[in-house]
Amino acid sequence: MAKDADASGELGRVIASQAHAIEARWLERVSQDVAGRRDVELTHLRDGMPDYLAALAKLLSAPHSAQNGATSWREIAREHGITRVRVGFDIDQLVREFMILRSVIEDFAREEIVLSSAQCSSLADLIEAAIATSVAAYVDAREYEARRRQAENVGFLIHELRNPLSAAIGAMEMVTRRATAAPEKSLAIVNRSLQRLSQLIDQVLLTETLEARSVEPTRTDVRVGDLLDASTAVARDVARKKGLAFRVHADRSATMRIDPELTRSAVQNLVDNAVKYTDAGRVEVSVEDRDAGWTFHVRDSCPGLSQEELRTIFEPFRRGSTTKKGTGLGLSIARRAIEAQGGSIHAESSEAAGCHFWFTLPKRHD
Repeated sequence: MAKDADASGELGRVIASQAHAIEARWLERVSQDVAGRRDVELTHLRDGMPDYLAALAKLLSAPHSAQNGATSWREIAREHGITRVRVGFDIDQLVREFMILRSVIEDFAREEIVLSSAQCSSLADLIEAAIATSVAAYVDAREYEARRRQAENVGFLIHELRNPLSAAIGAMEMVTRRATAAPEKSLAIVNRSLQRLSQLIDQVLLTETLEARSVEPTRTDVRVGDLLDASTAVARDVARKKGLAFRVHADRSATMRIDPELTRSAVQNLVDNAVKYTDAGRVEVSVEDRDAGWTFHVRDSCPGLSQEELRTIFEPFRRGSTTKKGTGLGLSIARRAIEAQGGSIHAESSEAAGCHFWFTLPKRHD
């Protein structure tokens, strides 16, 4: 027993003396795993690694206080799991971080001492315990984060639903109080508000249905011109009132075999978004007939989106940095409507100005 304790203590002293070098090599290897991810910074990766190594060294160097050391090590591992939820890592990457840490420590230990099986076993036990604690904390934190976001989304949606409803109620009260012979203006407000309320409800229901992947596409032959007329009518009118140039380039007589409702919804959401967020310039819609499928493009001259916004723009309730009103559901609906038909949707933008959204629907449906 004393021999095993001495061996563990020797390993602990190596970790303490080589902490900075261990951290640097670990950081280098983990950085290679997440290379190309714009949302992960080195400071996120490093996190509390000095504290992790200090606790691990102390735990291995002082076996007589193993209980207190193990508690401290588990607490650090728990915080690590929570941090990885915030960074956006998946569980596989979380576990891999610990396995890399074990490998790096063993490499440094072999450079200074003859690493025994007992030392390897002690280190492996601690790393495995940390993985178990960290994964459990990760799962709990992710579930909490999901519930928190859901609560925020529901609260936001209720707020959006309340606005048109309150306007409708106020207009009706005004009509009742004044009892005028010509309440057309108030009734128009009621009508617009109730239509908006109906649209919001339809959007939420469609989003939930598409997110659950319970929609089975019904494909029929549709003329390109008919599809574009139905999906751009409202946007054309709004663009005209805003003084925007609205152009469509397509072979109107061409015929596609698609789900007309899902495709119309996708095109309409993309076009409506383009007109909504473009205050000056133009909006262009084009359709390409390619061998592999039909590609729809929507380009505009809006202020542009950042890379971070582009990364999350197709998620439900996620909106860009804008003061314009909206639910954040339109692009999510468009994505699911296209993916339900076996297609794909993409976006690109320059932060200086302009956005380009496009999706492709396959011609073959296996």
